[in-house]
Amino acid sequence: MGDTSATPVGHSTADAFDHHLISGGELLRRNRLEEAVAEFRKALALRPDTNKALGLLGLAFFRLADYAQAQEIYEKLVKNQPDDASYRLNLGLVYLRLGAAEPAIVELERCRSLDPGMTKAVGYLGLAHARAGKYSEAYKAFIQTGQDELAAEMEAHLTPEQAQLARAELGRGGSDSAGVARKERAERVEPDDSPPDSDVSPANGAEVAAPAVAAAPAVAATPPPIPDSAPASISQAVEAATPSEAAATAAKKTAAGHQPPVPLTEFATARLVRPDDGDHTFEISAAGVLIVRVRGRILSRTEGVIVSGGDLAYEPATRRVRGKNTEEPLGGTGQMFAISGEGHLVASPLSYHFDAITLDDEVLYLREDLVFAFEEDLRWENGHVPGADVRISVLQFRGRGSLALRTRRPCLGVKLSPARTLYVDTDVLAGWIGRVVPRVVAPAAGGESSALFVECSGEGVVLLEDQDPQDLEEP
Repeated sequence: MGDTSATPVGHSTADAFDHHLISGGELLRRNRLEEAVAEFRKALALRPDTNKALGLLGLAFFRLADYAQAQEIYEKLVKNQPDDASYRLNLGLVYLRLGAAEPAIVELERCRSLDPGMTKAVGYLGLAHARAGKYSEAYKAFIQTGQDELAAEMEAHLTPEQAQLARAELGRGGSDSAGVARKERAERVEPDDSPPDSDVSPANGAEVAAPAVAAAPAVAATPPPIPDSAPASISQAVEAATPSEAAATAAKKTAAGHQPPVPLTEFATARLVRPDDGDHTFEISAAGVLIVRVRGRILSRTEGVIVSGGDLAYEPATRRVRGKNTEEPLGGTGQMFAISGEGHLVASPLSYHFDAITLDDEVLYLREDLVFAFEEDLRWENGHVPGADVRISVLQFRGRGSLALRTRRPCLGVKLSPARTLYVDTDVLAGWIGRVVPRVVAPAAGGESSALFVECSGEGVVLLEDQDPQDLEEP
C-alpha cells in the first residue's frame, strides 16, 4: 500500500504510526477522504497489515465509493479476523454495493451469527435477499426489523400462501404484514434521535440464530451487474446503507493509561454467552461461566445460576449407596437437584473455577462438594474415604458421560507410583483416578494433633484442589 514516507524526525515508529492514524481519523470525520487515505497509507507503511489502520482505510474507500478497493481491504480483514462481526458486515455491504447479492448474504449471515447484537445485519440481509429475488426471505427480514413499507413491497411479490407461510415461520400469524409490523413498532420503545439513514437500520428484536452457510464465492473486483427486479426502493435503501464505523473510534487520541469507549458490538460480544448455540451438556464460556443444557434429565446445583431458560422441573436429589437411593440430600455442602425438561442454566463461577470433563468408560472419584452437575447417563454412587473420624464424602463416577466440577482454583494432578505413598492434606484432596487406595490418617508422633492427612497408595493420579494464597493464614 504505496506511500513509504520516512518516520518524522524525532518520532519513534510507534509515535509516527499513531500520528498518521489519528490525523487520518480526524480527516475522515471532516470528510476529507483523499487526505485521510494518504494518512492511513503512511500508517500502514510503518506497520503493514495492521487491522486498525486497514479498517479505517476500508471505511475511507467506501465513502469514496471505491468499492473495489474497499472489497480488497475488507476481504483481507475478514481473513485476518474471521470472528469480527463488523468486518463481515462491511464486506457484505460492499458486495451489496457491487451488485453481488449472494456473497453479501453469506457474509451478513455470518455477521448475524457472530454477533446477535448487531441487528443492522438483519435489515441489510433483507436488502440482499430482495436483490437476489428471494422475496420471502426479504419479507421476513423486513418484518423482523419493523421496516413495514419494505415488507409490504415484498409481500406484493408473494402469493397469499407464501406470505402466510413466512409469517408462520416467524410465529406472527395474521394476514396484514404491514399492519403487524406497524403494531410491533408502536409497542417497542423507539429512539427519537435516529440518524438520517436509520430507515435501513433494523430495530431490536432480530432473530439471533443463523443457519450454517457455505463459503463465500469469489467476487470479481467489478462484477457484472445482476438483473435488479426488486422495487426501486430496495436500490435506494442499498445506497443509503452505511458501514459499521467501529474502526473509526480507534483513531481518536486517548490519554496514556486511559481506556477509550469500545464499540457496542465489541462490548456485547467480549463476554457473550451463547446457551442455544452448542450441543454439549456442559460448556464453559470465554467469560468462565458454566452453561448447563438440559435435554431430558441431569443432576445439578443451582447456587450461582444467574440465567435459566426453557421448560424445566426441579426435584431434590438424594444420595445413592450400593445402588439404592437414600433419603439423604445429595450435594454435601449444598443441595443438588434432578432437573428435567428442555432448557438451559447459566451459572456464574463467583469466586470459583469451573471444569467440564467427559468420561469414556473410565472411573473417577471426586469430593462430593466439588461436583456441580453431571449427566444421569453416568453410573454414580456415594461413598467416603475410610480411616479416622473425619468423613470425606466422595462420588464415584463410571461409564460414559460428562460432568462439571467447581473448585477454588484449577485442580492439580499428582502421579502416584506403586512404590510410593502420598500424604495429602484433607482440605486439598479433590479426588483420584485409577487404582488409588486412600485412607485418612493421623500425623506421626510429634505432629500437630489436630492435623489429619489422606494417605494414598496404589497407582494412578491424585487430584488436588490448589489453594489460593489469600486463603492461607498469616503466620
